[in-house]
Amino acid sequence: MKVWLIILLLLLGNWQKAFSQDSEWGNFEVINFPRLDKVSLDNQGFIFLTDLEGNLYQYNKTGRLINNFSPHRQGRISQLEAAWTINIFTFSTDLQEYRILDRFINPVAENRIPLNLITLAKVATIGNNNIIWVFDEADLSLKQFDYIRNEVVQHQPLNLILDRSSLEITGMREYQNLLFINIKNEGIFILDNQGNLIKKIRALPTQGFGFLKNQLVFIENEKAIFMDIQSEKQDIFKLPEDFDALGILANQQMILLYNSSQIRIYPKNESPLKGF
Repeated sequence: MKVWLIILLLLLGNWQKAFSQDSEWGNFEVINFPRLDKVSLDNQGFIFLTDLEGNLYQYNKTGRLINNFSPHRQGRISQLEAAWTINIFTFSTDLQEYRILDRFINPVAENRIPLNLITLAKVATIGNNNIIWVFDEADLSLKQFDYIRNEVVQHQPLNLILDRSSLEITGMREYQNLLFINIKNEGIFILDNQGNLIKKIRALPTQGFGFLKNQLVFIENEKAIFMDIQSEKQDIFKLPEDFDALGILANQQMILLYNSSQIRIYPKNESPLKGF
């Protein structure tokens, strides 16, 4: 009898341990949003997302809708960035239009990409000093476009910088004065603010990537990856088993996991990532 009691207690202990591991993500808030497209998170805890028609929505950290914006011309958003302190940036490849909005999602600058300077803007992202980085697919070049002066201030042949690359760019972000370019099935390439190649990181994000302090944050092979940008040291975390997360975003207060129809908002200090 004592032997069976010991076995039962051991089994219960193992079950509780497994349950604890599966539940370490803890409680979360939910934003249900069919036809969810792009998601971004600012450093104040506001969540921004777009639908497939290019409408922009703003939520607070509890998942409550507080604002929205509908452009005059409807078109899918290719890039959405809210991590900058002051502005929100959107770009549509289909419309060849960019838009910069304030924190209340009021447009402060919007225009079409000038055809006489950039023939086919495939990917675009905002940078410092009124700069928009643009990959011009027509001549396979990386251009710095000053949207205030309406001129290209720098032009680099990306096909020469990234020799033998397919240049199938799926994401591009500036962070800490560096440009990060994600190329499908190849990795993330890091360039300096003059467009010179620094190095390539072995990272294949499932959908998008973000940053937290000195960490590159993304999902790969159904795991959350936090990679040190300098050392490339990885910390790997198991994702919740009951949610098919495609993307992850983080700030000091929260972790977002999302797919094409739902966002989960986890308090960072109650998640496996509380040490970052």
